[in-house]
Amino acid sequence: MKTVIRLDKVSKSYTLGEKKITALKEFSFEVKSGEFVAVMGRSGSGKSTFLKIAGTLEKPDTGAVFLNGIQINGLSQKKICKIRQKKIGFIFQQYQLLPEYTIWDNVCMPLYIAHTVPDKAYIRQLLEKVGLWDRNGDYPDQLSGGQKQRVALARTMVMKPKILLLDEPLSALDGVIKESIKDRIKTIAKEYHLTTIIVTHDPEEALTLSDRVMIVNQGKIIQFGTPEEIIHAPSDVFVEKFILNQLRIKKDNIFTLFGAGVKEQRRKIKVS
Repeated sequence: MKTVIRLDKVSKSYTLGEKKITALKEFSFEVKSGEFVAVMGRSGSGKSTFLKIAGTLEKPDTGAVFLNGIQINGLSQKKICKIRQKKIGFIFQQYQLLPEYTIWDNVCMPLYIAHTVPDKAYIRQLLEKVGLWDRNGDYPDQLSGGQKQRVALARTMVMKPKILLLDEPLSALDGVIKESIKDRIKTIAKEYHLTTIIVTHDPEEALTLSDRVMIVNQGKIIQFGTPEEIIHAPSDVFVEKFILNQLRIKKDNIFTLFGAGVKEQRRKIKVS
């Protein structure tokens, strides 16, 4: 498969007062066409900085960033913006919907900004896929959090991106709503053959959504493998504690809450 995004020995630092903070250290990464990658790490590990650089929102201090084989961090800002607009879609934790516009207009907003006439049939298709066609005339304040995130997903897809980058899109959602959005993201990524990278703090989310999981700590990749490899062959103690212990805690919390009613199900949940 074709490599879509590649980072070659990328480093990035920030200055906070008199202190220099290194977010990424000679960070090398690549993702193939149509692949779904989840990125996990503690707060401050560098995962959000990685996503911004991969999405051309920031430039590295050193190293190279390639998009479809073209080095982009040497291009002008104008050219980078054009590439980003055509190729990359973003979804963040905050929905960033405009309250004075209807759902239809919020979804179409990137097209309005690009002075492009909306394809009404395609917009309807997107709204149907996220289950909000019947709400297209409503306003954001009439929607739940999960519905707003679905609008954000449809809006991202309106420019027909080839790359989808998500930064903690489900962290503010709970239970059934979270599972519903997760399923829609996975379905749309597969149906439109999107190359997808999601940053998440939830190991269950990472392991069930992705083809590969990347664990980041202190600006470096600690392990990058399939969900099976992460579960059954953690590369070191950090990965085991960070991923597997979180899953065990989540499992134990469920058993504590629901008691004997889930004893039978416990046999089916295996976390090595």
